[in-house]
Amino acid sequence: MKLSDKIVRLRKSHGMSQEELAEKMKVSRQAISRWEVGTAMPDAGNILQLSKLFHVTSDYLLNDDYQSDDDLPILQDKESDRVHQMMVLFIALEIMSLILQFTSIMILQSAGLSLISLIPFIAIIGGFEYGWGKRVHENNERLILFRKRFYKISAWLGSYFPVRLLVMNLINFYPRPINTFVLEGIILFLYFIIAAGLSALVEKGSGKKN
Repeated sequence: MKLSDKIVRLRKSHGMSQEELAEKMKVSRQAISRWEVGTAMPDAGNILQLSKLFHVTSDYLLNDDYQSDDDLPILQDKESDRVHQMMVLFIALEIMSLILQFTSIMILQSAGLSLISLIPFIAIIGGFEYGWGKRVHENNERLILFRKRFYKISAWLGSYFPVRLLVMNLINFYPRPINTFVLEGIILFLYFIIAAGLSALVEKGSGKKN
């Protein structure tokens, strides 16, 4: 794809007219028109400005063989490393939150602490969404896949203790004593149903946000 075609594509994908792009670039509309028909080339300064404005690399703009930034091998490797590091970090934080929930619910058996122990997990999800919201404009398939994997893992990691806490509170309203094995079986059954359901919803709907 030629530079002229890339400028047209990027401008339209950002909902800009030639006049609006010209205003942001501080050039004339005629200059934008010449760039887009290929009768003139933006200079180095304008290339850098275009890359910042449209959140792409100058390598992508200048190389006709690249259809998107994902085609840049070095960029792909760096992005994969960042995605992997982010995945490890967020999952590690979730596991630490699970340890706190286990201590509060299984050992201390404190209703107040049990509820409080759920807050860090919710905060981790919120932190992830905040970071995702800053990069969602990129519409990068690798980031979308990362988001999907994160939420599927979170569904399985984060469902057990809330389900257990809910069942243990509801069981107080049951008039008869319940065998421990039966109770644990109910908790596990509900956990698998809810976690699998959430995971299926993520698989179906993740990546639609843009």
